[in-house]
Amino acid sequence: MNATARAAQGKAEFFDARMYMFHVTGFPHRRDVLVRPEDAPDGARLDVWRIDPDDDRHVPGPGARGTLFSTADFSLGNSGNRTLRAPKRSWRIGLDPAAGGGTRLAGMTRINLKSMYNDPSQMREALAWRLFRRAGVPAPRHTYARLAFDDAYRGLFSVIEQVDKRFLKDHFGGNARGNLYKCRCGDIGGATLEYQAGPDGDDSGRQYFLSGRKRRTYLLKTNKNDPQAATYADLARFIAVINGVGLPGGDERFETDAFRASVDAIMNARAFLRWAGVNVLLGSWDNYFATPSNFYLYNSGRLGAAGDFMRSPYFTFIPWDYDNCLGIDYFGTRWQYTDVLDWPGSTARYWRGHSTSRIPLVQNLLRNHEYRRYYLDYLEHLLETEFSPRRLSTLIGAGSRDGLWGRVRQAAYLESGTPHSWPFTGRQFTNDEVYRAGCRQYELRHGRQKVDGIVHYVRMRRDSARQQLNQLRKTMPRAADGDAFPVTMEALPRHGELAAGQLRPQLAGRGYPAPAAAAA
Repeated sequence: MNATARAAQGKAEFFDARMYMFHVTGFPHRRDVLVRPEDAPDGARLDVWRIDPDDDRHVPGPGARGTLFSTADFSLGNSGNRTLRAPKRSWRIGLDPAAGGGTRLAGMTRINLKSMYNDPSQMREALAWRLFRRAGVPAPRHTYARLAFDDAYRGLFSVIEQVDKRFLKDHFGGNARGNLYKCRCGDIGGATLEYQAGPDGDDSGRQYFLSGRKRRTYLLKTNKNDPQAATYADLARFIAVINGVGLPGGDERFETDAFRASVDAIMNARAFLRWAGVNVLLGSWDNYFATPSNFYLYNSGRLGAAGDFMRSPYFTFIPWDYDNCLGIDYFGTRWQYTDVLDWPGSTARYWRGHSTSRIPLVQNLLRNHEYRRYYLDYLEHLLETEFSPRRLSTLIGAGSRDGLWGRVRQAAYLESGTPHSWPFTGRQFTNDEVYRAGCRQYELRHGRQKVDGIVHYVRMRRDSARQQLNQLRKTMPRAADGDAFPVTMEALPRHGELAAGQLRPQLAGRGYPAPAAAAA
């Protein structure tokens, strides 16, 4: 087994574990937020080991298995947007890659510990990431950890896999050296993927960043020092294609085979549509929906031509940040009842009634008959399989040690000495509220924040989506069964394939049309 395969196997084993202890010693306590990572001082250490989720000690020892990982070469910083300055903060741990492979934890050089500050159940991201991975969408893996600084217990955290070069290698193999863009709110506003052109008609990559600004909306994370790859020309080409630039006509051009051909040639459209199906059912708004923000775009290029990714780009959408989903809301929007096709119409309250989200990658693809049918078919598939109250209840496992509730319960309860007192870790929910939201699935309200019980939300969302599908099926019958939908991401197209925008071979003969002709 080569080093790459061993690293991938080690990461898979790491995220399969039920609970870890992250123990930081010798790192001075800071009341202020660590906006920038701070290197560990002399004498500080980070130790990681597996623990039993049911252990009732704040900091259980390593036990017979011993310490899994130990290093003095690390940095700590706080992370998050809305929760950056929350009483219970999220953490990012940087491991020094220059110090050699010994400082990597299961092949990783960055560890994300999320405080789940908005989620009283402590389970939403775990459920969301599982759904995405079951949908054949390249998505981060997840597990849980307790965190302590010296003898001070800081509470239960989600461990979220970082989208980085190691992640790209795991998902894209030999095509892991392309351009990775982190998409967020920044120098040119939200990451809408709207087409931009200057007064002189220039629509090159220069339109998608402002020179001299540090916080870029489309932040290039790889190849930053490569003058040929860092031009944003591939992103500009992608955005032009999804906006139908160069095709004749108005909105009707998005219904054409030519539009579908051009999109299929530059991105994995079906993986994106599966993401969209999961996302609209989750009611997750803080991503390419209401904000729009919190996602990645990766240009891998094609198989057999990995080094040619700038001239022959091929993009994949990668989701990120799923703590606000499954019934969490601040704006008075009932996400369980939103329209499955009209995404922008659901975002008016987020924009305080002055506007709605502009998200052309969703809007334009759903204007195309075949893309729309694939999306609706996948929605129906989800409602019949993964997205049901019974299925989610089983995963939560309120009456079992084997479910998510059994994993989080003890670590969450240890954050407070009584059911109703405020947690000393800074968590905004009492133990009683965690119990009522996570185990009993009750609704909670905190000021403007409203949190539905997860299973109750799923029941309402499923009923609403089914009613909408029943109406839509009158004009758009189902075209495919569940066999048309992969549980792993499709292989990248080879160099020369999909130039005419063909549909994937595995869809041929399963209710979807023959390959679209190339645009003239």
